[in-house]
Amino acid sequence: MINIIILLAILGYSAWVLVRFLRKSRQGACAGCSSSKSCPGCAGSSMNEDHAKIEKSI
Repeated sequence: MINIIILLAILGYSAWVLVRFLRKSRQGACAGCSSSKSCPGCAGSSMNEDHAKIEKSI
C-alpha cells in the first residue's frame, strides 16, 4: 500500500514539473525567466517589441 502512495506522489510531482516547464517554454526565453524584470537583455528586447507595436498602431 505504501508503495502505491509513493509511486503516485512521484508521478504527480513529475507531471506537475512537466506542465510547469511546458507553460514556461511556450512563453519564450525572457517571459518565462524569473529574472526578466532585472535582466538587461530581456528589458531591451521587450522595449524593442513595445516600440514595434507602437509603430504598427500609428
